[in-house]
Amino acid sequence: MNTIKNIFIVLLCLSAVSCSREIAISPGVEDFQVTTDKTVYRVNEEVMFHFEGNPDMISFYSGELYNDYAYREARIIDLQNTIVNFTSQHPVLAGSQESEFAILVSTDFNNTYSYDNLINATWHDITDKFTLGTAGTFVTSGNYEISELYEIGKPLFFAFRYRSLPQEQHGVVRRRLIENVQFLAESIYETHTLGNMTTSDFRIVEKNENAITASLLSATRITLNGYERTLGSDDPDPDTETWVVSKAFDLDQIDNGPDRAVGLKGNQDPLLVNHTHAFSRAGEYTVTFIGTNANIHDIQQVVRQVKITVEDD
Repeated sequence: MNTIKNIFIVLLCLSAVSCSREIAISPGVEDFQVTTDKTVYRVNEEVMFHFEGNPDMISFYSGELYNDYAYREARIIDLQNTIVNFTSQHPVLAGSQESEFAILVSTDFNNTYSYDNLINATWHDITDKFTLGTAGTFVTSGNYEISELYEIGKPLFFAFRYRSLPQEQHGVVRRRLIENVQFLAESIYETHTLGNMTTSDFRIVEKNENAITASLLSATRITLNGYERTLGSDDPDPDTETWVVSKAFDLDQIDNGPDRAVGLKGNQDPLLVNHTHAFSRAGEYTVTFIGTNANIHDIQQVVRQVKITVEDD
């Protein structure tokens, strides 16, 4: 027993010594320097960055869009306007009824996807802003600038609504098919896709949960339909109202997340003496290199920046 106790004490002492003995990081990170042969270059001309020193790790921001050290924490992008478009078809069915179809927008829907909450919200009908398919061929809707209905600080919801009447009296319900829904926002940088068929998070909400329609959602298509009567006169013959509602859209700003550095050298890589990069657009760039020496106990970094002017050919 004493032997086991003594071994245990020795192990504890060794552990304590090990924990108290921190490993020193590699010295000399402050010696890391970056230079170029000149400061003015042409578009697509290679810039050679020369390195002095040998940090364990080197990472790189070119200063170009989405790779800029100034946006290392976050890049919040102001949006200018947003359009919505889609394609649709409405296959002809003999003896069918012409069901009511509407395209709606709300800024006061409470984000609780139930029928009662939907009808208690204020919805703006924008159906006449689009070209709709009337037969079995998909038709492009055209673009509508949905941001004109946006209110700053309020989310915007987009919905398709399909209503049908009892089919014995008014005829079988014709399907309406919708594909390629997209919400496209402009900024000073580029066009951003705020939502599409999958990322718009569409959900189906039925008026009558006891008579669910044959409406469906897939990754590529929205199918709006009436109640599918399979039992003849023994089946219910309800009027129906089906909503397909998007997530809340913020049309004011998007958070694009932080710009990420490009790793050039890891702590197991050999000495790196230079790096080349070509800029595809004219402009003034602040190019940033980060030299890092680190271990599990500590980290030291230096930031070196070079200003480069890129001119058109």
